[in-house]
Amino acid sequence: MKVTVVRKFICFLVTLCVGFFSYAQVTKPYDNQLKEVEQKLKSGDFQSAVQILNNITENYPNADDAYYAKALLLGQVGNLELAIMNAEQAYTLAPSLIYYDYLMDLYGANKDVDKGLATIRQARELFPNETSIGRDLIVTLGHLNKVDESLKVYNDEIKRGYHSDTLDIVMADVFFGNEQVDNGVALLLPWQGKSNLGSVYGKLAFANLEQKKNKVAITILENGLKVSKDPLLYFDLANALSIDKKSKLAYEALKKGFESQQVDFGTKYRVMLDLLGKDDNTFSVDQLQSLANALTLTHPRVAESHMIKGEVLWKRGNTAEAKSNFLTAIGISPNQIDAWRMLINLDIATKDLDAAILHSREALNANPGNPILLYFSGLAYFVKEDNKQARELLEAALNNSTTENKYLQSVIYTSLGDLYNKLDMHAMSDVAYEEAVKLDSTNSNAMNNMAYYLSLRKKDLDKAAEYSYRSIQLEPHMSTYLDTYAWVLFQQGKYDEALKWIEKAVKQANPPSYVMIEHYGDILSVLGRTKEAIKQWQKAITSLEINPTDKVKIEEKIKNKKYVE
Repeated sequence: MKVTVVRKFICFLVTLCVGFFSYAQVTKPYDNQLKEVEQKLKSGDFQSAVQILNNITENYPNADDAYYAKALLLGQVGNLELAIMNAEQAYTLAPSLIYYDYLMDLYGANKDVDKGLATIRQARELFPNETSIGRDLIVTLGHLNKVDESLKVYNDEIKRGYHSDTLDIVMADVFFGNEQVDNGVALLLPWQGKSNLGSVYGKLAFANLEQKKNKVAITILENGLKVSKDPLLYFDLANALSIDKKSKLAYEALKKGFESQQVDFGTKYRVMLDLLGKDDNTFSVDQLQSLANALTLTHPRVAESHMIKGEVLWKRGNTAEAKSNFLTAIGISPNQIDAWRMLINLDIATKDLDAAILHSREALNANPGNPILLYFSGLAYFVKEDNKQARELLEAALNNSTTENKYLQSVIYTSLGDLYNKLDMHAMSDVAYEEAVKLDSTNSNAMNNMAYYLSLRKKDLDKAAEYSYRSIQLEPHMSTYLDTYAWVLFQQGKYDEALKWIEKAVKQANPPSYVMIEHYGDILSVLGRTKEAIKQWQKAITSLEINPTDKVKIEEKIKNKKYVE
């Protein structure tokens, strides 16, 4: 359910209580109990609030307002079945548009189409002058691909005298959704220049873009902005301009949309997430930064706006300012898990492990038992090589993740596999990797790591080869995965094939690690290409990342002019 339901519930109770005490003629015997519910809700005691409402409905079975309040609260905590039962009871006792709207929300969340359709039909009879119900019926029938029935209701609404641009937009949507684009366009065309609704122009533009008429779409949107003054059209215009390869104009349109106070945060946030997730580089990092700045200026008290800005700053390499924005987001909302996650991740990436651990503790104090935060806390200790604390936190993350998605559980198992391997708990490490892959068949990291560690132990090399090759199929451009596969083949004695894959790895890496270069030398050595092998080993020992133990081992290979395990 939407977060706004809680606010709706509090507002409802406040209005209810104030109304009852202001007007004696509407005083109800359970007013004091409703006030108590309000206090319980404000303190976060949902269970007690529901219990009080249960007592009210038990003693006053016709208390429609109490049933509605209970439905709102149960909907917020995700108990759709009981929320629907209570909303239905409220609506049955006292049919009203408020109860109808919420009941329809619940049916939608529960995907109960049949009940929703029946309720809309009934409400249309109960409230014949409420045009929104007729539009609900048109939309619902359209979703069920019953275009003819939608059209019949549409024509009936016109006969009732309710023809409007809004009605035509709704019917046009049904046509568009059922691949009757020409019919949808025919409904909206007469409203061009006459309607103040931005949707008219946005939908007409979309239809033209679908038909590759980019310039027509752009003209429609530009005119729509002049007529409707709807700033949401800037986002449609930016999209049309991007499709037409006019990236500079697209950015300018986006900027106007982001700077508008009339556009809600959610719209801007979705656009920013989409832009950050793209790899096509339509907009420069400077342009993304400018949009992120506009987001924080227009929505300074929304934590997510500072998170987005921090993400862009991090992308630019400005880690200090990025951290400042993540901290601002947390200051606004200490329960914002993603902000904590980004902050701790940034600490780890910049090797500020003490800060990572400090922020981990603060995050868990504000959000005890959260599996995501437990995971990142464990990761911080793992990188710091405090294996005892890392194990405790990662295992706690796993234990607390039973209700989370399988992706998170798979990621936790992968890190546990890495940790157990480091602790020489090889059997447990293998099991952890296996579980990670079972939970997420696309977890290439778990496949690669398991394959590599099996190859180092020269154990189950056929399985190692299978897992390693699967990881390459999933991520063909990951040079470290190519290196792993080459090393597994090397351990299997397939030297010619290993050479082919290590050369691919070195070519793709930017730059290759000293371990990868060492492997290249090792493979060349066993193939009898000694001079070339020595050349690669000499490259490896010049790496700034090499540790003393590995350096001594490689120097021994150079001295002996041959591969040494």
